[in-house]
Amino acid sequence: MDSVSGDQIVCGYHGWRYDGEGCCVHIPLLRQGAQPDPRARVRSFPCVEQDAYLWVRSGAEAPPALPARIGRMEEFIWQQGTLAMQCAATLGIENNLDWCHPVCAHPWTHGQFFRNQLAGFTEHTYETRVTDTGVVLFGPAAAHETDPIPESFWFKARFDLPERLTLEFGAGQRMLIIMHLVPTGTDTCRLEWLNAIMPSSRPLAGVRVRWSEEDSTVFMQDRLLLESAQRANEREGAEFENSVGADTCTLLARRIIALAAQQRWPSARGTLPHRRVVAVHAWENHHDST
Repeated sequence: MDSVSGDQIVCGYHGWRYDGEGCCVHIPLLRQGAQPDPRARVRSFPCVEQDAYLWVRSGAEAPPALPARIGRMEEFIWQQGTLAMQCAATLGIENNLDWCHPVCAHPWTHGQFFRNQLAGFTEHTYETRVTDTGVVLFGPAAAHETDPIPESFWFKARFDLPERLTLEFGAGQRMLIIMHLVPTGTDTCRLEWLNAIMPSSRPLAGVRVRWSEEDSTVFMQDRLLLESAQRANEREGAEFENSVGADTCTLLARRIIALAAQQRWPSARGTLPHRRVVAVHAWENHHDST
C-alpha cells in the first residue's frame, strides 16, 4: 500500500519514491550512485487543500481556477464522512433535490416523516430558480420572481456544477448539510458529506471537522433506493420512468448536467425557464403563513 513521506509518495511494493510531478526520484534497489530512469513516471494531478478537503483534478486539462469555496465553514463545527454507492452520481444529485421523497423513503429517521405522521398531507408550493452554476430550490415560493429567497424558508436546496449540493432546513431549527457526489465510474459514485452539528464558539480559530466512521441511517436508506433504481435503469432502460410536477427540480438539474456535459452551460441558460413555482401535496408545514 502506498504511503506519504514528506512531499513524496512511496510505493508499498518496492519502495520507489515519486515527487509531486510524478517523477521517480528514488529506487532503493539501485546500486549506489545510479539514478532512476527519467521515463519512470506516473500520472500526476493538480491538487489543492481547501475547506477540509483535498481537491483533485483528474481530467487531462489543468483546472481553470481553484474550486469554489464551500462558504460558512468557520461558522460551525462539522461532522464529515463518506459513503460509496453503486449508482450514477446524477441519481444521487437528483435524490437530494427531491424534497418530497423523505416522507416515504426515510421512516423514523427524517423530520419530514415525523411531521407527516403528526399532521398528514396538505397543499404547498416550492420554487426553482436557474443560476449560472445550476439550480436552487426553496419553499415556500416567493411572491414575485424578482423577490429574494424568503428569510423564513423552511427548506432550501442548491445544486452547483459539477457535483455540489447544499441543503438547509429552517422552520426555527436551522440545519446545514454539504454534499459532493463524486463519480468513481459510469454507474458508481462516492458521497462526501459535511454536516454542521453546532455553531462554532471560535469563528476565527479555523475550520473544525470531526471525522465519522459511522454510516448515516438516512444516507444508507437513500443508498438502498438509489442502487435499486440504478439496477432498474440498467435492466429496463429510461422508458420505464414516470414523473409528476413535483419532480420539476430534479428534471431541471438533469437537463443542466446534460448541457454542461455538452459544454453548453451557462451559454444555454436562456433556453430554460428562470423560475418555476410548483404546487405539491406534501407534509404539513406550520410556517406557510410567514
